[in-house]
Amino acid sequence: MRFLRGVAALVVVLDAVLLALTEVAWLSLRVGTVPLPVSALVALVTTPLLVRAADAVLPGTRLALVPVAVWLVVVLVTGLWSPAGPGMFPPDWRGILLVAAGLLPGAWVAARPVRPTPDPAVSAEPAAPPR
Repeated sequence: MRFLRGVAALVVVLDAVLLALTEVAWLSLRVGTVPLPVSALVALVTTPLLVRAADAVLPGTRLALVPVAVWLVVVLVTGLWSPAGPGMFPPDWRGILLVAAGLLPGAWVAARPVRPTPDPAVSAEPAAPPR
């Protein structure tokens, strides 16, 4: 069981890496001369889902922050640096929008209090006193 949870956690982190690379690649999308921030919309939806998936794999831990941290590192590294010189961030507002749209919702979902699932074997109501 532990092995499967580890594999599932690794898949969630790999998904964070692939999403970050895809979203940075989509930063240069344009319709004519108008920039199209599709990558920010995708990040806005997917980073909270990554946190929920990590929390489902390892419930009750703060390891739900790992996919958001990995996503942020990959976005910043690929966006700011590349072997050919400057990274893939365009020199305008789209890079900042991507980082904010991915980081803020993911961190907000991860910072919410974790509610343990109720155990059906344990009753929430105290037992009635004997008569």
